[in-house]
Amino acid sequence: MGPFFNRAAQEIQSSLTVFFRDLSWLYAPRLSALGFSIRTTIAALVALAIALWMELGQPQWAPMTVWIVAQGTLGESLSKARWRVAGTLGGIVSAIALASAFPQAPWLFFPALAVWIGLCTALGTLVHNFRSYAFVLTAYTCSIVSLSAQAQPDQVFSIAMARGTYILLGVICGTVADMACRSNVPGKARAAIRTQLQQIVLEAANASRDILLEHGTPESDLHNIFSLSLSLSDRIEFSAIEVGRTRGIVDYARATLGLASRLMSRALGMRSRLGAVTRRSARTQELLHDAAGLLDRLRADIDDEKTLQALRQAVLALIERCREDVEQTVSLPRAESDSGTVFNDRILIQGLQLTLTELQHLLGCLAGDPGEDPRAESYRLARPRNWYAAIHNGLRSCAAVLMAAYVWEVTAWPDGPLFITFVSVVCARFASFSNTVLASSAFFSGAVWASIAAIIPVFLVMPATASYAMLCLTISVPMLIGGLATRTPALAARAASFSNFFPYLIGLDNHSRINEAEWFNTVFALLSGLGFGVLVFRYVFPFQLTRFYRNFRLDLLSDLRLIGRNRRSMTEAVWVGRIVLGMEQLIAHTKATSSGSNDRWLHAAFSMMTVGRNLLQIQAYRGQNSLPENARAILSRLCQSFASPFTGPEALELQSRDALESFSTMETVETNSNLRLLLSSITGCLIIISSELGRRNDILEGT
Repeated sequence: MGPFFNRAAQEIQSSLTVFFRDLSWLYAPRLSALGFSIRTTIAALVALAIALWMELGQPQWAPMTVWIVAQGTLGESLSKARWRVAGTLGGIVSAIALASAFPQAPWLFFPALAVWIGLCTALGTLVHNFRSYAFVLTAYTCSIVSLSAQAQPDQVFSIAMARGTYILLGVICGTVADMACRSNVPGKARAAIRTQLQQIVLEAANASRDILLEHGTPESDLHNIFSLSLSLSDRIEFSAIEVGRTRGIVDYARATLGLASRLMSRALGMRSRLGAVTRRSARTQELLHDAAGLLDRLRADIDDEKTLQALRQAVLALIERCREDVEQTVSLPRAESDSGTVFNDRILIQGLQLTLTELQHLLGCLAGDPGEDPRAESYRLARPRNWYAAIHNGLRSCAAVLMAAYVWEVTAWPDGPLFITFVSVVCARFASFSNTVLASSAFFSGAVWASIAAIIPVFLVMPATASYAMLCLTISVPMLIGGLATRTPALAARAASFSNFFPYLIGLDNHSRINEAEWFNTVFALLSGLGFGVLVFRYVFPFQLTRFYRNFRLDLLSDLRLIGRNRRSMTEAVWVGRIVLGMEQLIAHTKATSSGSNDRWLHAAFSMMTVGRNLLQIQAYRGQNSLPENARAILSRLCQSFASPFTGPEALELQSRDALESFSTMETVETNSNLRLLLSSITGCLIIISSELGRRNDILEGT
């Protein structure tokens, strides 16, 4: 029995250790999380006190707003506060218009409300950051105000003004508290930008080094670099608010993120070149190892300005070596080379030179070099609009509001307007999230915890005393816990919902106390509305993997045709951004499934990215005046094949290889060194395209 009890004791001890470690955010919080929780709680209680002093009808909306606009950084808080005010004003105006247009005509009013909420949801899907939140807020503010006025349409203006007052009061209290509790905001923002940029640069450099050394790099790691670049580019908007007038830092930061993405794109092209050109000289292999060594030095040199400058000089010297080696290979006729080894070397060295040039620009923007142009359009990342998702999200929200209105009509539920309001909140708020079911379920879970936490102040404290001090003492503890949980990534989604709804469920008023029946009805309407929203996301236009694969494939093929037609709207940034966003959505929905299928699709997506980038480069070469007409005609035919919806992957591969053969022949007999360099540059692009098309690609094959 002794060993049994020893094992049992060890298992219990291990379980308790894991349990308490998981609760470390509560009993040993970070100072930043504790500060956030304390200042937001104080601001919420002050907003509540002012709302009660002003004798507002629903004072709980003021502390709710404080928690809603509270964010981890001042830039985020100010941005969300600004767009919350804008969204509230839009919702108020639209609510007054709807209530005035359809008084006492519910089945004219509800379709109009549903269409408006659907339109706002669709528009919110097309933009990002808190601009999307402003459209969402316009939708459900309109729902809140107009439904509150259904019993008394002539009071809609008063209700709208009251709603605006709650929001403005909460925004002011939250913003003042946030600004008062922070010091040296510009300096800390600059340091944060620097840290984030160093992180993405190091990750891109490490991945590029592994590719040059021909080490295997997981596709998910490559995706993480592109995805991180895009998300940090979005967050730079908040840093711009914090750094104030020193906007040059922000411009260089945006350029650095774009160049990190471009460096990775070049590295993917080098991966294709290295895979296709296996025969190379020892000198070229030495160049590759030297380039990998420079990338390896970056981790040690990135923090110090002098060592970073020395590294930039070393990169310039290596670029010059590449240029000299390319010129040396051009001086030798291909027929005199060792069975084409010289030509192979030139293809690899040209690709390496392009990669190192991107690295040089990247390090220049990271160092804030005045010689770089941080506002160059080619350095910017793009987040393309997804019209397909916007239409589906708009239709889903419209259908959800109509279904909720039908439930109210059939049941004559007294709290039906509240039910419809929360349905519209969920369906509008989470429509643009990558995994809508997961996000809305976490929101529902947080509301359940808020309902449980509200029991003590509602049933034990408020009936016993009218003291505001006692109320503050009671509700501040759950608020503090909710604030700490909000700054814990694993709990953030549930905690945000908890912090939002806890003040609402207390049901405060100056002249009355909420009774038990009213409280239970409110909680039931809240949880029913949020739960109904989760079901809507699960069953109305739900995410389906097969449909996602089909649409993602069709979108990429359509964009590839646009590249073939040389449309100016399809730039490298848009092409890369479209693929990265599709990867994000795929990973968000398939984290728990087998990684084998994901890796195949990520590999196929990166292969398509590489093909598209090199096709864009070919379009640029095709426009050069020095290119012979016969070469231009070959490239035109190839681009026309990519532009045609009737050309299959096998035909594209065959035509790419034919074009590659033709350019290899032209390069062999060409005597002009400059033209020979141009032809070999185009040949390098064709090698990459034909190599990628020759491999199995689930996207092109539609498997």
